Amino acid sequence: MNNLKFEDFTKAISDYVGVDPSEITRDTDVYDDLFLDSLGLFGMGSEITETFKLNIPLSLVASISKVGDIFDLLNEKGTPVEE
Repeated sequence: MNNLKFEDFTKAISDYVGVDPSEITRDTDVYDDLFLDSLGLFGMGSEITETFKLNIPLSLVASISKVGDIFDLLNEKGTPVEE
């Protein structure tokens, strides 16, 4: 398990989508609330990978849409990026 803080995670998402971090909760839907499409989700995933230096399989992310679920997945299954 990684030791990510949800506040740091929402800040990274906020920086990518241009929404105030206080508006992003665990229940925020990346499609309905943040208006991302699949390409936007891929871009956000790249931003998260770059920020936290953790990878998660895109196949797992594609099946979920809530910010809290993505955070949990990254925190529990994220693997360090090899540089």
